[in-house]
Amino acid sequence: MNPPAGFPTDPKERPSRTAPSARVWLVEDSPLQRARARELLARHHAVETFEDAEQALERLSSGLPPDILLLDWRLPGVSGLDACRYIRERYDEVTLPILMLSTRGAHEDFTEGLQAGANDYVAKPFDDAEMLARVASLLRVRAQGERLREREAHLSTTLSSISDAVITTDPVGRILFLNPVAERITGWSTSEAWQRPVAEVFHVIDAATREPLDNPVERALGLESVQRPTRPALLLRKDGTEVPIEDSAAPIRTGPDSPSGAVLIFRDVTEKTEVSRRNEALTEQLRVSEAEQSLLLDAIPVLVSYVNADERYGRVNKAYEEWFGISRDQMRNRKVREVIGEAAYAVLGPYVRRGLAGESLSFEQHDVPYRLGGKRDVRVSFIAHQTPDGAVDGYVALLQDITMQRKLEQEREQHARQLQQQAEFEQLLIGIVSHDLRNPLGAILMGAERLKRLGIVPPEALRTVERIQASATRAVKLVKELLDFTQARLGGGIRLERAPSDFHQVCQAATEEVETAHPDADVRVVASGDGRGTWDADRLAQVVQNLLTNALKHGRPGAPVQVETRGEDAQVTLRVHNEGPPIAASQLPNLFQPLQRGTDAVDLASRSVGLGLFIVKAIVDAHQGSVEVESTAERGTTFTVSLPR
Repeated sequence: MNPPAGFPTDPKERPSRTAPSARVWLVEDSPLQRARARELLARHHAVETFEDAEQALERLSSGLPPDILLLDWRLPGVSGLDACRYIRERYDEVTLPILMLSTRGAHEDFTEGLQAGANDYVAKPFDDAEMLARVASLLRVRAQGERLREREAHLSTTLSSISDAVITTDPVGRILFLNPVAERITGWSTSEAWQRPVAEVFHVIDAATREPLDNPVERALGLESVQRPTRPALLLRKDGTEVPIEDSAAPIRTGPDSPSGAVLIFRDVTEKTEVSRRNEALTEQLRVSEAEQSLLLDAIPVLVSYVNADERYGRVNKAYEEWFGISRDQMRNRKVREVIGEAAYAVLGPYVRRGLAGESLSFEQHDVPYRLGGKRDVRVSFIAHQTPDGAVDGYVALLQDITMQRKLEQEREQHARQLQQQAEFEQLLIGIVSHDLRNPLGAILMGAERLKRLGIVPPEALRTVERIQASATRAVKLVKELLDFTQARLGGGIRLERAPSDFHQVCQAATEEVETAHPDADVRVVASGDGRGTWDADRLAQVVQNLLTNALKHGRPGAPVQVETRGEDAQVTLRVHNEGPPIAASQLPNLFQPLQRGTDAVDLASRSVGLGLFIVKAIVDAHQGSVEVESTAERGTTFTVSLPR
């Protein structure tokens, strides 16, 4: 695919300063492909990478979605296709565009991916220019969709808040919307009138002859022009009563083709005959409304102002005068450039002129010179105000100071990057230690065991072989702990294989294994209640062995260690108690964190790296259980594990 016209073919030449950096998530299990794509995209966007769909979905559930998601088709665990379907249940194609990555030539993948909700796809190995072009295209679609939604929200709010009655229709004159005023005047609700012919809801007759009049919407659609009343008219409401009205209808054009619908605006003119009687009441209502409007405007924390066609201030709210340090009375009728200063006007002046040209827009501008000193980051919305004849006589401006917010966002992004770098380093280091040591350690164990079985080792060397075997066994245990740590902290949690089992029997078997390794230990086991449930028995045995080994290691020499299992109504409980020096209170809060110990003494015997209790908690958490510790000089140390059945 050729890049768009004017788009540089060399990625290094493509500037990214013309648009704000987008937040791009890349889910790719291939380290090589992931690194290549990240390097390419990071030149233009803020990129966050994931090795599998589970990580991305978990990240998606805990924060804002990215601006675009690049999703590999073939992933370990949850596939890209399933992840796409899951995301589409929560985000539409505009809110979160998805670019599917798949093997070149797998057309069935592309088709199924698009059907699952992907916006577009790129075949791997991808072309750099094609990748950037497709990402840019989806970001443009997303931006256009966001602007469309904002315009729809502005339009809906405007139609619902204006004092005139408004009805909109489709191209054949079926009703789509009535604002609250139209519902009140016609007696029809929007739900009742939906898809009915407009003449059925807006039925008008000549006020003098009482003859039916042509419906203004039908005339506007037929003549494709604005239609205004030529004679006084009466509206026949749903309940049969009559209301004198004035109306106008116009076709809605979204392009050069036929109208896409029509808008009908009308008002009840009954009060025209009662003007003199209601003048005083209307004046009072106006005064109250003005007071309420002022109260509402002053309560808004956003800076609100009205600027007329001469670039002079009209009304401003309290937040506006406080931010600029000028009272609203002094600000009225003053030029914008005079109030905000020449330096700020040089930045914001083009937007002011666009607003006075009739354009409604929203934008962010950073480092705007502030009249009281320094610079500010601001978010601004302009809402153009037009007269009935279409002339622009000013705009309403909403301004928000986002300097502190943007600073906090930058700090959060920096912190997130640091955490990501730390996690990547930990994963790399532990992966090397665990995976690269497992095979040679296994070979050492097998070799030592074979030497013992063959009986060819002289008696004076047998002790050395046994030491090699014991040291390798300890090293294998450390490797297993590191693998469990990797899975618990970096792999989404300890994975379980649940099956029906008896907790008492699991604890008894695990205790006997520890006693075999510690023949001099005094371990007392007590079991009570129903111990049946559904758990991962091997993992629970690991919990018992870790807690019991810790109790024997750190307890008072020669003192008994109590292991109690109890079956209760909805759970089972394990308590491991030992006597001896208590765990320091300062160490208790971090006791279950990795690389932590309950004592400052160096563990020379087992060479523990401080992962045992962390793994205990990870296994218990995976069973939706809890683990607690109580340690005092008087009562000793007790670890309590509670597990739901």
